Amino acid sequence: MYKIFYIKERPMPYREKSAWISFWTTLVVYGVYFTLFAHSALAGRPFGLHGAFTLCIAILVTLQIVLHVAAAIQAPDDARTAEDERERLISLRATSGAFYVFQVAAMLAAVTVYFFDKVTMANAVLAALAVSELARHGGIILGYRRAC
Repeated sequence: MYKIFYIKERPMPYREKSAWISFWTTLVVYGVYFTLFAHSALAGRPFGLHGAFTLCIAILVTLQIVLHVAAAIQAPDDARTAEDERERLISLRATSGAFYVFQVAAMLAAVTVYFFDKVTMANAVLAALAVSELARHGGIILGYRRAC
């Protein structure tokens, strides 16, 4: 009787770990970047795009490489397996949803050209890209959590 009600939680697949890593690193790094941009814009100080954004990308890439390598070391066999149909379907659905998020965010970013300067518009486009990547990784996580 005990074995009937004993539900063991399944281990998290490598691709789901990868989506979580990408989601959180993107959220944290771009969150800090856009917070700095917002504080600079509200204070009326110019915000250079090159230095801060280059540092943001360097930190994001470094974090993702280190964390993905750590996740692959924990489950080397799972990291090397090819995508099956379910994983491809999850990725396809997440990418499709993220595309619509990107379209709306890009249109909103294009509107900023009428109200703000070119640096703000460039940051709005970057925000559109970041939000669509968050939507894609969130969709992948949701697909794995729903067992779709």
